[in-house]
Amino acid sequence: MIDLPYFKAGWIQTALTLASVFLFCSLGIWQLRRADEKQALLDLQQHQQQLSPHRLRGNETLESLGRYRRVIARGEWDPDHQILLDNRSYQGKVGYEVLTPLEIGGGRVVLVNRGWVPIGADRSTLPDVTLARREVEILGRVDHFPRMGMYLVGMRKLTPGWPAVVTEVDPGIVAARLKRKVKDFQIKMDPQSPEGFVREWKLDYLKPERHLGYALQWFTFAAIAFALWVWFGVKRAREDDQ
Repeated sequence: MIDLPYFKAGWIQTALTLASVFLFCSLGIWQLRRADEKQALLDLQQHQQQLSPHRLRGNETLESLGRYRRVIARGEWDPDHQILLDNRSYQGKVGYEVLTPLEIGGGRVVLVNRGWVPIGADRSTLPDVTLARREVEILGRVDHFPRMGMYLVGMRKLTPGWPAVVTEVDPGIVAARLKRKVKDFQIKMDPQSPEGFVREWKLDYLKPERHLGYALQWFTFAAIAFALWVWFGVKRAREDDQ
């Protein structure tokens, strides 16, 4: 028991209050960190947008280029070995993102994301993503492959046949299937380029303000929990005095 002249509180009540305040403050701090991460991504995208497009030579990695770097890639489409990235949504609808291998020479391949297509009424019928095998030069933006929040066994395994369906792309697994070297990044094809599908490559979901709002909410909960503890302690002391 905490017994002061104008304040009385039990140890259990105090412990629960301290635990609640600690939890709420921790969640608030986590949201502040998330806001910083989102702002850093927005700043990076703006910086990369100001750079002139880099012409791929074939030896680049995602780390060397930096995420969101604009690139120009020249090579030949491999329309026979396309990949459908499953569980991708657009305006509330489920579909696939179409990843087409682009042979850039030296036995190397970079996967070009040609955009989103809706899923059909029957999953057994895959969308038509055919295109001609020809030499092309594309403009796009470098990005990593999407990662699910939780890894499940089998989600990186390609389905038999082509186009192959996968939930999460592993460049190593794709390389083993293609028997060619696959770059560790994808190129999100420019929306103005032909031979693509829905390509709204935006970062509208990256809103630091939203996380700041959540942080304020958690800190408010912490303040309320502490204020209630003080209020009940003062109230109990007054009742005991009476």
